[in-house]
This record gives sequence, structure tokens and C-alpha cells, in this order.
Amino acid sequence: MMNIKVITLSTLITLISATPVYAQNDIKPGEKVYPIESRLNDYTRPTTFTPQQANPVNGAISENIVTTTQRILNKEAPFLKKGVVKALGVAQSSPWEMVSDEGGESHHQTAPNPLTYYAAGISSSLLTQIERGIKVLDLNVENVKIESKIYFRWADTMTNKWSGYTDKVVSNILIKSNESPEKIKALKDMAIKAWAVGEGLANKTTIDAGIVVNADSWSGQKPSQGRVDSPVSIEKGFKLTNITPDLKLKTLKVEDDLAVDMHHLPNPLLFSEISIVESANDADRPYMHRVRAKSLTQNYKTWELYSDDSRGYAGVAKAPTSWEYFTIGTSFCLMSQLTPNQMYFQKQGVKIDDYRVEHQFNYQQDNFMTPTMTGYLNDVITRVIVKSDASKADAERYAKQSLRTCFAGEGIMNKTEMQTNVYLNGHLVE
Repeated sequence: MMNIKVITLSTLITLISATPVYAQNDIKPGEKVYPIESRLNDYTRPTTFTPQQANPVNGAISENIVTTTQRILNKEAPFLKKGVVKALGVAQSSPWEMVSDEGGESHHQTAPNPLTYYAAGISSSLLTQIERGIKVLDLNVENVKIESKIYFRWADTMTNKWSGYTDKVVSNILIKSNESPEKIKALKDMAIKAWAVGEGLANKTTIDAGIVVNADSWSGQKPSQGRVDSPVSIEKGFKLTNITPDLKLKTLKVEDDLAVDMHHLPNPLLFSEISIVESANDADRPYMHRVRAKSLTQNYKTWELYSDDSRGYAGVAKAPTSWEYFTIGTSFCLMSQLTPNQMYFQKQGVKIDDYRVEHQFNYQQDNFMTPTMTGYLNDVITRVIVKSDASKADAERYAKQSLRTCFAGEGIMNKTEMQTNVYLNGHLVE
């Protein structure tokens, strides 16, 4: 029997991320410098399934969001990756390329981590439903924002039982208004019912998961050397991304950043992601939001992003939608799990050469812009694409463990505890 040496996650990250990020001007030959977010003219469609565009009926709207991902090779940032996300058949939607990174003991992240994108999608999509509900119910609301906190957990880390969980999503809606508490509670209830992302988290979602090993599913794509030089992404003069000061939440406790002893990893390992989402006050794009989010983890930064859910308004979206953020965040989360599991399996003598992830999520809202608007997340497709000279059984075991450790995917596949509160003028509405 093979003698397997188990090492901690922090030790592993230290081994593969042992030196600082490059100096800003130290660009290596053949290395591409990526913006964190950029609009594309075209997109790389998934190679392992045929993307399907849903046809909504009876006053419904539907969007099928597809993603493809790829590693960016950078020994100082081993979790660096890029992804393309696209809403099928939506005339006002562009494909977007986004970049994601993790932090480590000796590495400050250079792009938002997957769960920052995931959190942005969760909270921004809820704010969209609140804003739509205000319009549908004709309420007088001076100001509204969302404060949220998502609780994640790793169990049995760096063992063959390693698994990840989204334990709880807390979303606090802060409203300033002269409307009655009864009307504000009715607004909250309507928004939760319409919240497709929330429905996908609160209930078990069937996932068509597949693993593709050494098949012709790469279309010539391969990872290349790259890096991120700046936290700022500019699109047509608009600042899409940046780093912002740490968040202060009015309704939720913010703990100190998690610092893990690299030789004594706790079991379970618990950490949180926090966010604040508010209107960007854009007259032309009324459902455009400013999002600030951070993983409460050492060497992770607080990121400012924008999302644009102004469906049906003139002009192209100025930023990715909340549904696009939630989908690409899930894809990036799975990519982040494939990276340490690659190193873990290598310690067992299983060499994984390359990997990618592809997704399709179908979001639907029945009775759109009516008081009975109802949201759903369904028809989720997940594909893990692996290249390896190892046996197919070992490659599939690697992919299955990576799927099991993905917090975001687990939150969708199983029921997640959802706690949604509304505060009116600083007071909790029961």
C-alpha cells in the first residue's frame, strides 16, 4: 500500500506560492497582462455540451448563462484563472471575461476570489428584486441597500474525505422610507419569492454533473503565462473594478480575518464572506449596483465591483449582471478546488496535467414585473474537463473530490439555510 503523507492546506499553498507577486514592470516574455473584467466581442462557447436557450412563456423571462474557464499560469499566483461568461440570446448582453485569484500566506490576491463574485451575485440579485418590487407596489422609498454575510466550511481538509459547504446566507435589507412596516414586509416577501438565486440556494437543485477525461474537448485551448497588474478595470471610461477600504456593516458582525496555522489546520475550517450592495444611482441604468465584498481571510482584499440588471432599458449593459456574477463565481470556485486537489493527488502519485470547468445555469422568473413574480434556478450543467496520464478512475476520483470540496456548488446542490431580514429606518421589521 502506498504511504501517503498528508500535509495541511496552508503548507500546500506556501509550497506553490512561496514568493511575492512580480514587481509591476517585471513582465516576462510571452506573459499576458489581464484586466480583472473586460467586455468581449465574442465568446468561447462550452465544448462539452451544446448550450441551450430557453424560450419563456406566459409573461416569464428566462436567461441561460454559460461559462468557460481556463488556468492562467503564474507560479507566484497559482490560483489565478480566467473565465468567460455569456447570457444566451440577450441582445443587450455582452460576453465578459473575468479573472479570479486567491490569497495565501505570502501572496496578496491580485483579483477577486471566486466567493466574492458569488456573494456579489447573491446580494445584487436580491437588491434587484427589492427595487423591482418597489416599482411594482408603487412604494415611496428614499434609500435601500443590502448587507450580507455568507458562512462557508471545509471539513476533513487535505484528506480523502475533504468536503466543502455553504452553511448559511444572511441577507439584511436596509430601507429608509415613510411607508408602513406592513408594506415593507410585503415588499420583502415579494422580493424573496422573485429571487431566483435565493430559490436555487434555499432548495435542492438538480445538477447535471459530468467529468470528461482526455477527450477532444479543449478546442485548442490551453493555459498560458499571465498576471494582473492593477485592481482597476476600465470599460468605456467607467471604472468597473477597484480595491476599497474594509467594510463596516450596521447589522452584522465582522470578525477579524482568518489566519490559519499552516501546521495545525482546524477541522472544520470556518470562514465568511461579507458584502454591501447599493444602487449606483445611474439614471440610464436604474438597476445598476455598486458592490463591495470581501472574504474575511488573511491577505484577501475588499473589492468594489458593479453589476447591471437593467433588463429592458436602452443600451448595452455597463457591467455583468448579478446572474452572471453568481454563475462565474461558481465556476471559479470549482477551479479553485481543482488546484489544491491537483497537488494533493500528486502527493498520492496521481499526476493531473490540466483542468477546466464549464457551466450552464438557467434562471427564470414567471409573471415578470407583477406582484406574483416567482424566480427559479434550474437545468444546471457542470462539466469538469481533465487531462492526465493517470488512470481514468484516478482522474475521475480527483474531479469528484474537487466537486465535493466546492462551497458554491454544494450551496446550490443542497438546501442552504437562508436568513433574510428587513430593517425599516434602522428597526427590524418582524
